[in-house]
Amino acid sequence: MVSIQSKNISRRGFLGASAAVAASAALLSATGCSAEASLDAADKHELPVDPAEGGEWVAAACWHNCGGRCMNKVMVKDGAVVRQKTDDTHEDSPDYPQQRGCVRGKAQQQQCFGADRLKYPMKRKSWSPENPNGELRGKDEWERISWDEAIDYIADQFKTIKEKYGNQAFLIGSYGSRYAFSPLLAYGGHTSVADSTSHGAYLLNTADTIGIPKTDAGVCNDRTDMLNAETIVFYASNPAWSAAGTPSYHYIRAKEAGVKFITVDPIYTASAQILDAYWIPVRTGTDTAFMLGVASEMLRLDKEEGNVVDWDFLDKCTVGFDADHKPADLKEDVNFLDYLNGVYDGEPKTAEWASKICGVPVEKITYFAREIGKEHDVWMLHNFAAARCNGSENVPQLFMTLSAMGGHYGKPGNCSANNYHANAGNGGPALVKAGSSGLPSLKNPIEGVIPGPQVWEACFTGKYRNVGDWYSGKGAQAGVDETCDIHCIIHDENAYLQTGPNMKRGIEAHRKMDFVLSKAQFLTTQALYSDIVLPVTTQWEVPGGLASSNREFLFCFSQVTEPLYEAKTDAQINTLIMEALGLDPSTVYPISEKQAFFNQIAGATVIKEDGSGKYEPLVTITDADLKEWGVSGKPQTGRVGLKEFIDNGGYQVERKLGDAYSSFIGYADYIKDPAANPLKTKSGKLEITCQAKADLFNSIGLIDQEYQPYPEYLVPTVGYETTFKDGKIDGEAGEYPYLMFNPHYFRRSHSVFNNCPWLREAWANPVFLNASDAEAKGIADGDTVRVWTKYGEVLRKACCMENMRPGEVGIPHGAWVRVDEETGIDHGGADNYLIGNDISGGGLTSYNNNNCNFEKYEGTPLEDDCDTDKRIIELG
Repeated sequence: MVSIQSKNISRRGFLGASAAVAASAALLSATGCSAEASLDAADKHELPVDPAEGGEWVAAACWHNCGGRCMNKVMVKDGAVVRQKTDDTHEDSPDYPQQRGCVRGKAQQQQCFGADRLKYPMKRKSWSPENPNGELRGKDEWERISWDEAIDYIADQFKTIKEKYGNQAFLIGSYGSRYAFSPLLAYGGHTSVADSTSHGAYLLNTADTIGIPKTDAGVCNDRTDMLNAETIVFYASNPAWSAAGTPSYHYIRAKEAGVKFITVDPIYTASAQILDAYWIPVRTGTDTAFMLGVASEMLRLDKEEGNVVDWDFLDKCTVGFDADHKPADLKEDVNFLDYLNGVYDGEPKTAEWASKICGVPVEKITYFAREIGKEHDVWMLHNFAAARCNGSENVPQLFMTLSAMGGHYGKPGNCSANNYHANAGNGGPALVKAGSSGLPSLKNPIEGVIPGPQVWEACFTGKYRNVGDWYSGKGAQAGVDETCDIHCIIHDENAYLQTGPNMKRGIEAHRKMDFVLSKAQFLTTQALYSDIVLPVTTQWEVPGGLASSNREFLFCFSQVTEPLYEAKTDAQINTLIMEALGLDPSTVYPISEKQAFFNQIAGATVIKEDGSGKYEPLVTITDADLKEWGVSGKPQTGRVGLKEFIDNGGYQVERKLGDAYSSFIGYADYIKDPAANPLKTKSGKLEITCQAKADLFNSIGLIDQEYQPYPEYLVPTVGYETTFKDGKIDGEAGEYPYLMFNPHYFRRSHSVFNNCPWLREAWANPVFLNASDAEAKGIADGDTVRVWTKYGEVLRKACCMENMRPGEVGIPHGAWVRVDEETGIDHGGADNYLIGNDISGGGLTSYNNNNCNFEKYEGTPLEDDCDTDKRIIELG
């Protein structure tokens, strides 16, 4: 066993230590696909011994953005991780499930100990302060520099750029970056980016306008209530892949109890297969048309059969459905029912009308309308994929409208909520919560926030339309045309060049800059196109922290290893930069990282067991604990001891069917008495016709588009209609006749893990094709396929599927770009290399309804993904 505590460990020793995880599985990871080659590579290293002999189990962070935050424990011996396991702190049961990690959590060790970890500060060889040679970003070689050199370069560049151009010249390359990168916040601020990213149209102030909050806390019922449902709808939702942790376990339990599942999705997903769901194959990006057809059918069925529409609910709890329930602030005499009947445009939004757009057969629209009717107990659950489309601004309002028409709010067995991350299907107040770290909140004096699809063009044109920072808590706002002059891009905690839109143009923008800086653990896409890269620690190398999971579990992770090589924590790096800029780091970091970790633990609370809904301290802390930790604090009495909390890896509230927490029903108080418990909307009710929504959308003004108060079908600027040459449905196919979307894929968490050998071996990097579409082009499984749009082209290997509707192309999200500089083709298959700067009037990025074409690639076929370049940087 090779110790990895040395910062100067050799690559050979590093691979040996990494290989010592769990015998054959880890040995496979060391050098790629070949087990024989891996064994040869590790022939001089002993296999792990019995961990009972001197090893220690440590609760290790599971830090990537899948939302799971599940239990992850590693056996550490002689500084190396030799075993790994998940939750075994109690017996597993449906009521009190273990918080089991998935394969991505198991692969976390390769994020810490992988051979591709960046070991030292690096500089691009041809970059200098006098001549950046920006055209060589992404092509250049790297050279090792010292931390002192790196910090001097950075401080010099920051001072020069600020003096010449002001703080607006700094751009933090990440979505929701308004308060990111503390050195620049303390140095006068920076320009920021706001993108609709994961949540799409649900970021457009939906709580204040139509009454639907972005997240599910306080909206979705407690998980045990799904057993009272007759039907659970998954709308554009695949929790088996996108909601890690316990959600799928709860849904399987509901299935076993006789609950029926319906899925509305372009793909018959893994979740649908597990739950034997009825499939409604909707065309991506046409969801508003589908839902309008469903609403029309619900009205028709109610008239002909009765008891489909809950008129009492509409009357009591909503405004704007018809002419008799208009909100008081309407500027024009309009309502949803008249729009649905074609009063305003002469086009009734019937099931037949909808079917031509969304591709769902009329009989399936009718089936769905009947199944979500008033006489059925239905959980209406959506994820955000349908809202990440051009022209999808009205998706939240329409989904709420269908739920309201069926009366599926505020009563047992019924709810309407999102199905996102670890809290999918498990709403209500958190039963256990972390405390505050005690670190101060920082402000950004620069007000400039660039919409995601405009950001890279703004680097060239100096122009953009500021529509607010959607992640700041203020939400979207009226648009204002602004100017900028960007000269420096900093990549701090996010991967926006990789995961944001218009990547090809983004690469060009990076090559235009005076200076590009990245913190990175590997040679990520952001780091590849930088000038200086600083090696930052993983969360296995920091003192520890708390991570919120589902409402019943608070995860506590501890330090697994000292920082490897010359990697430093974010706080250490930021402190060095601030000192070099002549700033006082204590204004940002007044306490140590260990103290901040301790504060989170000391301030953690758990709901009382008396059913009062009040909270009490979670962790008992003694004077001896304070002395041992060397931190400030006060003794307190909690539910568990500090050592037990740390050793267990957190705390889970034990649940039982019918317990006090099971009674949580989203919207229950509002439905019981709307006047006494108003929503945040102007009327205090759910607004099916909403003037505030129309006013907000019209004020944003990114394109020439007029929005109405009721939810309408918007013809997207890029989407199904634009797959036709003249933009008219059933016309001649255009140059890009397929709809492209980017599903989340189990191999990665966004772009994280794309470099992980184990996951590369387990899951390829495919393009999802309908089997009939592929056959028509002579494409079979495993063939190399060229996919192209007007913005870029990529190569991927074909995965031909019977369970995806025709006319669609799925590019699973997050593959790292590998551009052939001669052809401009991305051999990595990055989805966002195909996406451009298309934007809707409300500011939505067109992630899921782009136009593309594809063909069998006649050039050299792609090698297996696990055999491609590992981006291992060897520096002397």
